[in-house]
Amino acid sequence: MLNQLTQQASRSLHTTHDAPSVLGQIRAHPAVVHRARDPRKQAAGFSQQNVSRGLDIMKRSVAATDAMVTGSDARQPLTTEFKFACPICMTTEFVVPGVNPYQQPCRCGRCGRNFDSKSKYLDLTLTSGIQQQVYKQKMWQGTELFRQPLVSFVYERGWRQNFAGAGFPGPEKEFDMAMQYLRPAKGGILIDASCGTGLFTRLFARSKKFRGVVALDFSETMLQQAQQFFAEDPALASSTPIVAVRGDIGRLPFATGSVDAIHAGAAIHCWPNPQAAMAEISRVLRPGGVFVASTFLTPLAPLGELFGDQTVRPLSQALNPFSERNNTFRYWEEAELKDLVATVGLVDYQRTRSRMFIMFAATKPQAQQDRQWRSK
Repeated sequence: MLNQLTQQASRSLHTTHDAPSVLGQIRAHPAVVHRARDPRKQAAGFSQQNVSRGLDIMKRSVAATDAMVTGSDARQPLTTEFKFACPICMTTEFVVPGVNPYQQPCRCGRCGRNFDSKSKYLDLTLTSGIQQQVYKQKMWQGTELFRQPLVSFVYERGWRQNFAGAGFPGPEKEFDMAMQYLRPAKGGILIDASCGTGLFTRLFARSKKFRGVVALDFSETMLQQAQQFFAEDPALASSTPIVAVRGDIGRLPFATGSVDAIHAGAAIHCWPNPQAAMAEISRVLRPGGVFVASTFLTPLAPLGELFGDQTVRPLSQALNPFSERNNTFRYWEEAELKDLVATVGLVDYQRTRSRMFIMFAATKPQAQQDRQWRSK
């Protein structure tokens, strides 16, 4: 038994899942306790040489496991596996190791489709790996804007900094705020949806508060820029594993009820169909899973805080440059965000609001027993 625990402890140096339990078993094993109390005595069935060797191995294993559990050993990378679903049937599961960039295609035998990873990210969109001959999907202008290489290049080189004028407190502060809302999901898998250049993906991964982080975006150029930033960040070599995935927010490549948390930083105002996207988010979140997002409120939102949003709504709707009639961006009333959350069954709405900035969070409720309704 002691030998088995020692071998298991050595294997646990490459994963965080079993480390705490193995550590506890080793420390509580009678041979370890016995030796700690009186190292001159020998446990029954062990020679002095074997016991000394075993104790030395266990000490090293315990020390390394302690370092992994506490995160004090920066040289030991964390490992995990990510689970995705075929975006067509939502049935076939793809298990992907936490290796970035991931460069192995995924195949759905049920749909007869291969999903490629030729661009150093896994492409799980409907058109991945095929060339459509005639049909072309008409894209939302906001979606197309962020597929432009220039926009991806300047996003962290001046574009994002301009958000401060609308009241965004800055990435580090926004990360701290998001982490407060994400506390119930710590230790799970986090989807950084519409991740862009991976600004928040990197912060979440460096925190080591999650088992894995998925950098998900529809824009190929954003993901390519994100991969460049990932490669240039030495701290990510020992951080939480990241997998970059191209995916559609309106057709998330995850099984129903399989996701611990989703973050969408400064993104929902760019989504072509926010209500459909919110339905997908609700679908993939597990019971108790958390959704956190930040976005822009209307320009008159500061007046709404003083006099009430309902009071200023007529004027706000008339002067909103990015209303529902615009096909690039959309600025929101807070009541609209509440409607989106409630419509898809998310609960416990919370928010932090300042000027035109809002960060809001909601939770997938615990599953209730389904009832079968019969017409009489």
